[in-house]
Amino acid sequence: MNKLPVGQTIRFAYVFTFAEIGTVIGLIWIPTLINSVAGFFVLRTYYQAVADMIDSAAPPPGGELLLPFLLLVLTLLLLAMIGAAISRQALGLRKGPAFVHFSFGRAELRVFGGFFGLYLLLLLFFIVFFGVTVGAAAGGVAAAAGNSGAAGLIGVGVSLLALAGLFAMIYIGVRLSFLMVPAVLDGHDFGLARSWELTKGNFWRIAAVGAATLLPVLLVIAVAETAILGPEFFVPPDPATAKDAAANLKQLAAQMRAVQAHMPLLMGLNFVVSPLLYGLVFAPAAFAYRILSGKAVVEPTA
Repeated sequence: MNKLPVGQTIRFAYVFTFAEIGTVIGLIWIPTLINSVAGFFVLRTYYQAVADMIDSAAPPPGGELLLPFLLLVLTLLLLAMIGAAISRQALGLRKGPAFVHFSFGRAELRVFGGFFGLYLLLLLFFIVFFGVTVGAAAGGVAAAAGNSGAAGLIGVGVSLLALAGLFAMIYIGVRLSFLMVPAVLDGHDFGLARSWELTKGNFWRIAAVGAATLLPVLLVIAVAETAILGPEFFVPPDPATAKDAAANLKQLAAQMRAVQAHMPLLMGLNFVVSPLLYGLVFAPAAFAYRILSGKAVVEPTA
């Protein structure tokens, strides 16, 4: 079992991303622009429909509630293009700069299949585990009726069960996805099984790499979004009205309208930051794949 060298992987991620930032921009700007424009129109329409539904207590007209799913499919498709392009560059399968790039072949289609399959798997896991947790909570409440001490212990147990489920989802998602794109480029179907195989015993090392590469960028995004939306947007609900469902829904509607009003700036922020974010996501995976597989990657031609 190979161990991922955390320091070298982090160093490669930053050196590649900043040294090749012009190439990364050239590789991703078309799919990123498409995704940003689609996200602007879809989310603006969706937030408006949901906010109106909450305010009027009536179902939204048409199929607006399905729009996020359609956006998700498009986003995963474009992400497959982005991930394959950056991974080829980081693996050395592609050389030289890029100014315009838009490619959707068999490899990108398999990467999309891997992303979508992982999404469905985690969604199924969430639904099943959520049902188990709710069932356990309901059974515990019924069994502890009239016994406050037992009810408290059951509440702690249900909370621990929920945390265990969340960790399991993160663990499965990381193991299956981290090396998925380079595995696909190496000819391994959708890459999920190969990623799971190679990441055995490396979960915490991968988590350390992710924390060192992604947290700084995510912190910058969070600060910028706070400046755009205003700190009051992130203020938690008043404890006095925390259990008031109607008040919580009205606050949600107000937040959606606030996001809708600032959608151009938010989408522009995501577009500007995307070269750094995608570079720091896919470059360490490419480096890690070479280390953990122990061989050079040669993309199949057929």
